[in-house]
Amino acid sequence: PRSFHAARRDMSRLRYSLGLLVLAAQLAAPASAVAGDLAPPIRFLKQEIPTIGTNIPKRVVLTDEGDVPLNRRYDELTPEEKDVVRSRYEAMSPLDEPPYPAAGLVPLFRAISEAQRLVLAQGRLILFADVDAQGRVTAVSVVSSPDPALTRAVANVLVLTPFKPALCSGRPCAMGYPLRLRFTVGL
Repeated sequence: PRSFHAARRDMSRLRYSLGLLVLAAQLAAPASAVAGDLAPPIRFLKQEIPTIGTNIPKRVVLTDEGDVPLNRRYDELTPEEKDVVRSRYEAMSPLDEPPYPAAGLVPLFRAISEAQRLVLAQGRLILFADVDAQGRVTAVSVVSSPDPALTRAVANVLVLTPFKPALCSGRPCAMGYPLRLRFTVGL
């Protein structure tokens, strides 16, 4: 059996690696695009490196929350796509907007995908991130989790991810961001 210190050292390395991965993904995210000059929408992410024994990368992240492209920031979403994001919240007025990852979902999901590649958990993970009026995650609450190591890794990724702050009556405010993911291993 592994010692407590070895497990702690491994989690520290995982946290550091994920932090670097999030930072690199955010730096590689496309700069603000001019309207009509957007890249085609990405609806899923594929593995960076295919599984051993194949040259075909598998899909690693699929959206189950409707037709929201992963590679768009909130201000780049269509009104219909914004409605899908807003539908996760109760009673939002027309002047209200939810928090949303500042660089879109791709950097967040790439980092989570890397954590899953290391942990190989199966099951549903539901977290709520408290995002303050400056777009920083101040706390993460766990509703359900398939694996404690994956939960810690995803919570760390959320804390390192800058968000577009929520708007309440047109002004920046604090609000929660729900993250619901299902992890599978294999096909």
